[in-house]
Amino acid sequence: MKLNTPIKFTLFLGLILCLHIILYLVISNYLNIYISATLLFTLLMTSIFFTLKYQFYEKIKIIYKNIYKFKGTSNINDFNLENADKEAEDWANQKEEELLIMQKNENYRREFIGNVSHELKTPIFNIQGYVQTLIDGGIEDEKVNMKYLKRANISVDRMINIVEDLEVISRLETDNNELDFENFNIINQIEEVLDQLELKSNKMNISLKLTNESSSEIVYADKNKIQQVFMNLISNSIKYGKDGGTTKVRLFDMSDKILIEVADDGIGISENALSRLFERFYRVDKNRSREIGGTGLGLAIVKHIIEGHQQTINVRSTVNVGSTFSFILEKENE
Repeated sequence: MKLNTPIKFTLFLGLILCLHIILYLVISNYLNIYISATLLFTLLMTSIFFTLKYQFYEKIKIIYKNIYKFKGTSNINDFNLENADKEAEDWANQKEEELLIMQKNENYRREFIGNVSHELKTPIFNIQGYVQTLIDGGIEDEKVNMKYLKRANISVDRMINIVEDLEVISRLETDNNELDFENFNIINQIEEVLDQLELKSNKMNISLKLTNESSSEIVYADKNKIQQVFMNLISNSIKYGKDGGTTKVRLFDMSDKILIEVADDGIGISENALSRLFERFYRVDKNRSREIGGTGLGLAIVKHIIEGHQQTINVRSTVNVGSTFSFILEKENE
């Protein structure tokens, strides 16, 4: 009989007790009452011991052992029934948390694949349309052929940008420990980036300014990666800026570190969008971003680079007032 319910266990213990009482009544006719009582007590305790051991303790121990196995250890020398319920509860909570993470990752994977498909589908369909028009006779029309070829080339460039940004993120995720740290002049680097983006900012009628309130101009970081951070942040501030607006890059002292801010007075970001801002392919203004040519991966790349430097990228923003992105870098390593 399996003792898997309280009623069965109660009946079983009652049966054992009755058998021992009958046994006591039988042997008490032949033995001294004290000897009979002692013998009965010993037999009763032995019966209860083995019942509890094999019907409960050993089964609980097997469950406990499996919990330890899932935890990556087989050490159950400290097994204690008082801790079993807590261990089981902790293990169940851990597994529930792992399941939630797996579900979250699966949702993220599906969303990521959907986003990649969507982002690549647009330029691919554009290219297909332009090429089909040329095949259908547009190639002979001098007013159409070069215009459509140039448009197809723009769509190809967009696809290349998306693929290249995806490769950058993939490398950052797998090679975080391979950053090439060195001392370099960050003011010179920022000025180079501002020069490269000057034409773009003039086209959007946005002025670029650099202010250094730090006592140092030298930082210890991966020069190429940090340049990419500035390119993405300043480029974004221009894309989402206002006509006649300003993008400011400011540096402040923080003991042995430098606080860097990239601020604009553009369209700003709503509060409910801030939590998703650094996700791949997430855009605050999708139509505006695609018109200007953004891939939706710039801020995800920035986040990976800054986290690779063991720092955090922060953002504060108000709609129609502007946004400020900030991060910290180590000063010169002597």
